[in-house]
Amino acid sequence: MSSIEGVAAELRSSSSELITALQSTKEIKQHAFERLDQASRELARLLKGADQLPRQIVNDLYLAAKILENEAPYSKDSARVGQMASALFMTFDLILLGESHDDRRSGVPRAR
Repeated sequence: MSSIEGVAAELRSSSSELITALQSTKEIKQHAFERLDQASRELARLLKGADQLPRQIVNDLYLAAKILENEAPYSKDSARVGQMASALFMTFDLILLGESHDDRRSGVPRAR
């Protein structure tokens, strides 16, 4: 997954699988979330430092996180779904800051 288009397709596919299952059967598809999280992290890596962002794909990431946040109280494991939403919101925030997860290492001060 090295192109933004490829990452966008994976992000849409995995978020659709995760959200559809969550909304229809309240099932939490961990594998779909892992794919979504990986795609969002790759997106952050690809967009790191970009002057312009592809609005649609960044919005897709935000919407997936927002839907998870809204569905959390109604799911079988609201804490887990809330954590999923928080992870996606963190990646969204990093994209807006022009950073990626590689810039955030635990216990290591950030260089600016």
